[in-house]
Amino acid sequence: MRKFAIRSCIAFTLWMIIFHFLILPTGTVNNLLTRYVVQGTYQGLKSLGYVADREFQSNEEKETVKLRGIISLNGEPAVLVADPCNGMELFALFAGFIVCFPGRIRPKLVYIFCGILALFLLNVFREMALALNYHHFRVSFDFNHKYTYAAMVYLAVLLIWRHWLNHFSFIAKTHDADYQSE
Repeated sequence: MRKFAIRSCIAFTLWMIIFHFLILPTGTVNNLLTRYVVQGTYQGLKSLGYVADREFQSNEEKETVKLRGIISLNGEPAVLVADPCNGMELFALFAGFIVCFPGRIRPKLVYIFCGILALFLLNVFREMALALNYHHFRVSFDFNHKYTYAAMVYLAVLLIWRHWLNHFSFIAKTHDADYQSE
């Protein structure tokens, strides 16, 4: 546990340095991720038969261009996707947990890739649900945005972590070895 705690502190510090000094100042990674989430949300809503549209806006803040995407249903804005909504921080949290656990790097990298892909798709579905929520049941939008959909996403992260721990982590391998020796 102590090694995990130390690795976590180091990973968190490295992430903060990378995020605040490399990723945030350029805005490139956030903008790209926001664009993909908006495009996925738009395509998902269109595939469900909705008349959807998307619009991108750029804001310049302190020499950094920040992209925001607006998803509209039937010509009315329904959801805004900006940096906090694109999932990057969630991806970093997810990956950091896996990296900090002892184990071989190759399975970790494969699991991180698959997990981030799953979380990205879940985030697109969350944005679709938010757009539909706003379009059909506007009165519950704020509550669902703040609590319901956030809880669902974090629950999914916990379940994916649990799957990692039970099936792929060093702990799972040790438990399997102990079980087989009995």
